[in-house]
Amino acid sequence: MLHSKGLKKSRGEMKMFTMPTLLFKIILLGDGAVGKTSIRRRYMGEGFKADFLATMGADFAFLKTKIDEINVEFQIWDLAGQPAFRNVMKSYYKGAMGALAVYDVTQPKSLESLDTWVEEVRERAETYNDSIGLPVVLVGNKIDLRDEIPNSLKTIQGFVKAKSLDAGFVETSAKTGEAIEEAFTTLARSIMLKTNFKK
Repeated sequence: MLHSKGLKKSRGEMKMFTMPTLLFKIILLGDGAVGKTSIRRRYMGEGFKADFLATMGADFAFLKTKIDEINVEFQIWDLAGQPAFRNVMKSYYKGAMGALAVYDVTQPKSLESLDTWVEEVRERAETYNDSIGLPVVLVGNKIDLRDEIPNSLKTIQGFVKAKSLDAGFVETSAKTGEAIEEAFTTLARSIMLKTNFKK
């Protein structure tokens, strides 16, 4: 049993021990140009680039943080959404503990395609053996553009899709930073709940 802080006796002395860091491999997936890389960069404090180049295959980064007083290290895999990389990307799913499934609220088709993305990652991650499988959070990105682009998706549409996929749901703006941290925190909590981790 793990404890965040405590005292341990050793040869008559009292010594402090601390909670180990939890390593979570997570996947950012979804169609191309929905903002996956921008979300990752914003979460890592690297800022927003409007003209950021498309991810070529896959990119990854590490980030250490604390969530609910628990030390967490994210291994963030940012997968390209272009069809040309689809078969290559599937090899990166294995061992994933959770996924952020990203869509662009100004592009309705990007929401519909998440059915396939989520099915693929849950099938190939091979991390959990229950009926639901991999924890997923749907992320509706680019909400800063919603009022400017005709026929943009409403919040309820993303929420309904998330419910149908047994996933969490957050709306974000990588440009302004709105709810970016919430997306990662929500996923981390889902993973800890799934693995029955307790302080």
